[in-house]
Amino acid sequence: MVGVKLDWDRLKVFQAIADTGSITGAAQTLSRSYGKVSNDLDELERAIGHTLFDRTNRGLELKPFAQDLLTSVHAMTDTVTSIMARAGGRAPEKIVICAREGMASYWLARHLPELLDLDIDVQVFLKVLPNTPNLAAGDGDIAIQYEMPSSSEVISRQLGWLHYILYASPQYLAARGEPNELSDLHKHQILRLKSEEYQPDRWEAATSAWSAVLPDTMSTDASTVMVEACAAGAGIAAMPSYVSQCDPRLKPLVAIKPLSSVKFWLAYTERLRDTRSSEPVLRWIRSCFDPRRYSCFREVYVPPAGNSNDPDPSGRAML
Repeated sequence: MVGVKLDWDRLKVFQAIADTGSITGAAQTLSRSYGKVSNDLDELERAIGHTLFDRTNRGLELKPFAQDLLTSVHAMTDTVTSIMARAGGRAPEKIVICAREGMASYWLARHLPELLDLDIDVQVFLKVLPNTPNLAAGDGDIAIQYEMPSSSEVISRQLGWLHYILYASPQYLAARGEPNELSDLHKHQILRLKSEEYQPDRWEAATSAWSAVLPDTMSTDASTVMVEACAAGAGIAAMPSYVSQCDPRLKPLVAIKPLSSVKFWLAYTERLRDTRSSEPVLRWIRSCFDPRRYSCFREVYVPPAGNSNDPDPSGRAML
């Protein structure tokens, strides 16, 4: 790429396509026409001499070279943000990070020491919400959410994937036996998380045939209640595969494939884009969900080592 002149605006188009997974999504995020975004991508690929995406039935997927390019573009974005902050951005006294209960309790809270070791000069408030926050309306500054933001006032990028697998406690399995396929679940006690539905198209195909026949032993609207009930031996529950790294009391049922896989996003307000104190917080969040560091967040499901995963047969658990 020696001597290649790269257009920063086209690199931002590339980043938007990578984060949304499609040209249409990038066009909506950038408030541009589909044709303009498609042409910018073509021009960028021509300039660097590489095709950046594979076209699949799930959308556009990054080629290996594009993965490295995306990392560099994110670093460039952080640098631009830093320059803008030093040019006069006012640091907030507090940054509010919004997340659902399961994500906040079982993942972010366990990684907070990494953030505090950075000696950040801003107060962080971890806000637990039962639904998608409206950052543009002031619900918070940063969110980890299961819906892609649509507001032009909110910056977003896809963080990764959550793969929902089945879990049970060893004592429950010793007493009731371990299911090896979904058809075995009608003989078991099923614990369900009742919550607001996200990306229903990814759930309905997997669960419609099962929800009518599987027992509904116990349900709750709190992730912590479901985890503790499952760990105590009350039954089988569906939870994201990252739970295997958080709670050794739960055994993932790896013989059964994930019930569903859903995307999740990092979103933050324009206010943070211009402040230096937000940079380490955003970098910390990205590192918490880096698929190269944690295989549980990769698009392609990687069974957890040692334990088993559990997809909730009722279907719409979102920790």
